[in-house]
Amino acid sequence: MARDLCGFQAQDGPVLVTGAAGFAGRALMEMFELGPGDFAADLTDEFQAPAGVTKLAWPLPGPPPGIQGPVRYVVHLAGLSSVAHSASGEERVLQVNAGGTESVARWVRERSPGARILFASSAEVYRPDQGRLHEDSPLEPRSPYGKSKLLAESVLAGSGTDWVVGRSFPHFGPGQEGHFVLPSFCRRIVNALKEGSREIRTGNLEAVRDYLYIEDVVRAYGCILARGRSAAFYNVCSGSGNSIGELLRKLLGIAGGELEAVTDPGLLRNRDQYCQVGDPSRLEGLGWRREISLERGLELLYKWWEERL
Repeated sequence: MARDLCGFQAQDGPVLVTGAAGFAGRALMEMFELGPGDFAADLTDEFQAPAGVTKLAWPLPGPPPGIQGPVRYVVHLAGLSSVAHSASGEERVLQVNAGGTESVARWVRERSPGARILFASSAEVYRPDQGRLHEDSPLEPRSPYGKSKLLAESVLAGSGTDWVVGRSFPHFGPGQEGHFVLPSFCRRIVNALKEGSREIRTGNLEAVRDYLYIEDVVRAYGCILARGRSAAFYNVCSGSGNSIGELLRKLLGIAGGELEAVTDPGLLRNRDQYCQVGDPSRLEGLGWRREISLERGLELLYKWWEERL
């Protein structure tokens, strides 16, 4: 029998998702159609999951709770996810992201040796470059977050498990935490228009980023699990870059508002990479294609915030 992972046929068997309560975890549980026999883990078991999914409290790093296994696939999403916040707690982000990955790999080795691990890494592992980044581009993370992801990749490489890595570039969509760039723009625009303000405060608008809508990210994870080569890395990205200022202008166009962007020094980050655009050719070689355009994704994101503020 086969298991369908967002249109990609994989071997049948249970799935375990870590970081299930997070933005990507919630989307993945829904799109992978998790149900009876599958497992979802986070810091506590007090989160929403599809009917039949066994919810687990697994604070990482640390020993796992009792999982009635083995499982066929592990999607390891758990970890501290903010580049900006990592600068104020480098030791903690290294411990959680790299140490947590070691805990997951140990459990697979000891309790579910036939499982394939998909680790959600980050574009932050690469050395800054104005060209398109591919999987063999030089690795030189500039943030504690990027360093933690690269260390976690090294942990997997020496773990003796069947692993694949998706190096995710920035992604977005409804339900993402409000402190990330695009959700924060939506919040500020909606509130400014409601209050009759004529300006919106911003950080660095010059940085160029490669954004991908969350549904395309989750489909990429399904593709990598089903078709990826063991011990291989895959960029999860669109291949196109836009400056943060361009993204703000697109959102203002969707909102239909006339607002002036005013730089707020408190929103500037010293370690921002100027340009971060990926090459998705290796992922596309597995049969994945982007389905949600940037413009459509921004419309869905803005509408979600507009309905809730």
